[in-house]
Amino acid sequence: MFLVVLLIIDYSNVVLNKVPPRFSYLKETGDTMIVYKAPFYNVYRINRNTKNEYYIIDIKKKYTEKTIPITPFNRDKSGIENIIQYKNQYVGNNRNDSHLIDNLPLAEYGYVFEIDSVNLGLTIDYQITDWYVNESHYLEKALLYNSVAIFALIDNVEVITFNFSGNTYIVSRKQINELYPNFKDIVNNRINQNNFNKYSENKMNDNNFVENIFKKIFVN
Repeated sequence: MFLVVLLIIDYSNVVLNKVPPRFSYLKETGDTMIVYKAPFYNVYRINRNTKNEYYIIDIKKKYTEKTIPITPFNRDKSGIENIIQYKNQYVGNNRNDSHLIDNLPLAEYGYVFEIDSVNLGLTIDYQITDWYVNESHYLEKALLYNSVAIFALIDNVEVITFNFSGNTYIVSRKQINELYPNFKDIVNNRINQNNFNKYSENKMNDNNFVENIFKKIFVN
C-alpha cells in the first residue's frame, strides 16, 4: 500500500511539474529524447536540455520512440492543442495577439509587435539576429510554423513581417494559401487539429520540405 502511495505521488509530480519520474525502472537515452519507463506509464522527455524541452506522459503506452510526436519546438506551448485557444476573427485584439505570439517559436528570444490596421498586417520584431538561431534550420522551421499558425488562427490578417537585427522576412496570406501544401486542409471551415499536426507540426521534422517551401514562400 505504501508503495502505491509513493507511485501516485511520483506520478502527480511528473504531471504537475513536468519532471522525470523518480521511480522509473528503465531509462533510455537517445540523441534528442530520454524515455523513462515507469510501472504504469512512460514519460518522453523531448528536446532535452534545450529551451524547447517538453514532456509527453503516455499513460496508455500507445507511443514508441518512432511514433511519439516530435517537434523542434516546445509542444506544450506551441502545439495546436494549446494555441487553438487564441483563435480570433480579427487582428488588433492586442491581448489575444500577444498571447498567441508569446506561445509560438522564437518568442523565447524576446519580441515586440505592432498592428497595421489599415493593411491588416502584423509586424513582429524579434530581439535577435536571424542567423544566430538557424542551427538545424530552426529559423526557417519557426517562420513557416508561425506563419501557418497565425494565418490559421487570426482570420483577417493578410500579411506578416518578421524583423530581426540581420534581416526581414515577409509573407502574405495569398502566398501561404497558394504555396504551402495542404494549408486549406488545415483551415477548411474550422481548424482541423489533426491536419495541423500532420501538415504543419510533423513537416517541421523534414529538412528538405522546410528548405524547399521556405524558398518558395518568403521574400527577404
